Order: sequence, then structure tokens, then C-alpha cells
Amino acid sequence: MLVILSILLSASFAGAQVVPSTPSEFMKRGLGDSGSSGTASVGVTDKTPKVITITYTAVSPLKGWTNTDGKTIQAQLLAFTAPEPGQPGPVEVIREGKVRLLVPGAEGAVEYPMAKLQEEDKIEIERIAKAAAKGLPGVPQSEKDEESEEKE
Repeated sequence: MLVILSILLSASFAGAQVVPSTPSEFMKRGLGDSGSSGTASVGVTDKTPKVITITYTAVSPLKGWTNTDGKTIQAQLLAFTAPEPGQPGPVEVIREGKVRLLVPGAEGAVEYPMAKLQEEDKIEIERIAKAAAKGLPGVPQSEKDEESEEKE
């Protein structure tokens, strides 16, 4: 009895339908009826999901940035590119007239045209970009000295 019940249950998951023949009796419709393939399977894969880590390099604290319409948004200014931690190299803050902003609670960074920002915010971003182009702080001084000697 248990075997028959499990076959009926698995058949019902495979697309077979149980249809009442009378108000109080039920009969089983065949697996081939109603275009069913007649097979039942459970998709189990042993693949693990791919984990992607996104790292942002913030070049400003969380602050208000104001656009030309007078609207202010709280966000951090992000770098487009930066060297690996502890490595020397420039940091790109402005790319093709745009900046990247990270708004708390948003799904990711947003590119925003600098032309839509108020003049004082543009000046501050350009100051940050100029300093960041010289490289990240925290690189040992001996590495900076070696680089300057090689350039001379």
C-alpha cells in the first residue's frame, strides 16, 4: 500500500492530475495525458554558488554632495581605480567627467556627472583627485624614495 501511495504521489508531481470521476470518487489520469512527459525528477546540483567580492576605495567620508538643482545627497566619493592595498600608484577619482558615489543602502556605486554638481563640490572633488593622483598614503617612505630616484 505504501509503495502504491508513493508512486501516486510521484506521478502527481510529474504532471499527472487527479480528476474526480464523481463527486465522491477520484480516478488517476494517465501520465501521457495532457502533454505530460511522464518523468519526475528533482534537480540537485553539487555546484556551489560563485562568490563575488566587490571592494570600493573611498576617497572621502560620508558627506552631502549638492547638485545644480540644489538637491543634496549623502554619499562617499569613490575611486574608479586604485592600486592594491600597500602598493604605490595613482588613484583615479574622475573619469570622463564623472565621479562615483556610494550611497548608504544603495545596491552599488553610482556614476554621476561632475557637470551636475555645484561649483564648490566640483572644486573639492578636483582637489581630492589631484592629491589622489599622487598615490595612496600608507606606502612606506622607502618605496616612495626609490620611485622618485628612478624618475630622475
